[in-house]
Amino acid sequence: MNEANNPPPPPPNGNDEVSLKIIWLLVAFIPSLIGIACLQIKNSDQWLVLILVVINVLFSMVAGAQLVRGIRNGLTQSIAGLFLVLFFFILNALIVVFVGCSGMGRISP
Repeated sequence: MNEANNPPPPPPNGNDEVSLKIIWLLVAFIPSLIGIACLQIKNSDQWLVLILVVINVLFSMVAGAQLVRGIRNGLTQSIAGLFLVLFFFILNALIVVFVGCSGMGRISP
């Protein structure tokens, strides 16, 4: 009886999904920011490099998995996810290396 008077719910829009994809894309580059911030450390251990690599792998995996979440085909999703993880990992490492070599990450005395 009440069902006839209620209007149908509005169709879902894709704005929320696009916003989440952009947020996950930004999350993928957090290891670059952490690595650039660590360029200020003068006496760093080998543990710092290991910790940065682990952070880079974790953030790259999470961001890659979330970015391919909407793909329905499992094989395509796996291949795209693996590609994104490798892409983000290598790109983050290159960003930190290039910023470190250029000296932009250092504060001059």
